[in-house]
This record gives sequence, C-alpha cells and structure tokens, in this order.
Amino acid sequence: MRFFSVKNAILAVCCLALIGCGDSDSNSTESKQSTYYTQLVEIMPVVSSLESAKLKGDENKAKEAQSKLQTLNIDEKISQDATAILQRAGQNGYSIILPDELAQDIESYTIMATLPRGVYNLGLIPNAKHFEFALSPSLNDNGSEWNWEADALSRKQDEFIALLGKDKDSKIVFYDSGEYGLSPMGSAVVGIMWAKKLGYNNIYYLVGGFNAWKDLKLPISTEAPHCCQM
Repeated sequence: MRFFSVKNAILAVCCLALIGCGDSDSNSTESKQSTYYTQLVEIMPVVSSLESAKLKGDENKAKEAQSKLQTLNIDEKISQDATAILQRAGQNGYSIILPDELAQDIESYTIMATLPRGVYNLGLIPNAKHFEFALSPSLNDNGSEWNWEADALSRKQDEFIALLGKDKDSKIVFYDSGEYGLSPMGSAVVGIMWAKKLGYNNIYYLVGGFNAWKDLKLPISTEAPHCCQM
C-alpha cells in the first residue's frame, strides 16, 4: 500500500508539471506566454508614445504615457531596453515593427532572418529568407568601418542584394532571435545597417525577434522559400 501511495504521488506531481492530465483544460499550451520578449512587445507602444511626447515637449501626453507605463507593472529593465531599441532605430534611420503588426500584413514585406542556418532550419517566420550576419560589426584591418567579409561571415554581397530585391523602396523586415538585441548588437541590426548602406530605404527591425514571435504563438513554418533551400 505504501508503494502504491508513493507511486500515485509521483504521478500527481508529473501531472502538475505537465499542467494537467487527461481531459483537463489544455488552454495553457495554447495561450500566449508571458516572457521577457512578450513583455518587451507589450510595453513598446507605450514607451514609443512616451519618447514621442518628450521629443515634442508635450508634458501632458508624457505624463499620460508614464502613468500607463506604471500600470503595466513591467520590470524597469524591460522598459529601459525598449527605450534603447527605439532610440537606436531613430539614430540609425530604420523603423521598428511589432510581431502582431507583421503577422497582420505579412505579404507586404520581404522578411530576412539573420539567424544561424541551423536555427533557421528548425522554424522560421513564413516566407522568411535567410542571410546570416555576425552578432556585432567588425572593423577592417586599418581600423575603418564596414567590414563586409567579417559581418556577412564570408558570404557574397551580391547574394544579399539578390535576396533583398531590386526595389530600394520595398518594405524589408529583419529579425534574429531577439536575444542579443542590445548586447552586443544583434545580427538583425548588423543586417539592417548593411541594407541601409546599400541604399534600401524602408527597413524594419522586428521587436523581440523570433523568440517573441514564438511566445506570441504566431505562425511558424519549417519550409524555406525556394531561394533559401539547401
């Protein structure tokens, strides 16, 4: 009897760990996870409103955004990260886009995944093309910037341009995992900077990257577009 009760206890613990057994409600596996990445996405519109109000000198709107920020009860570091992402985008001339915004109008964008090939093969935003970049930019031997060979991990620049397309005004979204968005820089931003240098004008950074996309339960494909199949 003692063995039976211990066995049952172990089974009960396992059931709890799996969040329910049998026919119990399974919506926990379907619901959106609350993670660093989803919170970053959630807080970004409010931080954007706050920064915009500050730039315009609109104290009322700034106070309103600050109050909304406090009601969200999100860790201060996430708020600081959101601010840093916004400021870097503004300083370097590209835009940000949230995962839900991209999902709602996905056909309007060329999507570039800058993740390692092995990670890309495991799952991608539907129709995302692949071109891996380094996590941070490198200097040339003489100390100058724009070291394509190192930044693009020895792939040819012509290949990158072919994936972006001929239309320099088309809307292009870059994404990486989201893990290295600020430190050191993240491969998506390295790719963005090169696209900007090559004359592409409508460039977007996906807030939270692929980690946010997954945590928000947005569609994921394992089929690479024809251009990027191995």
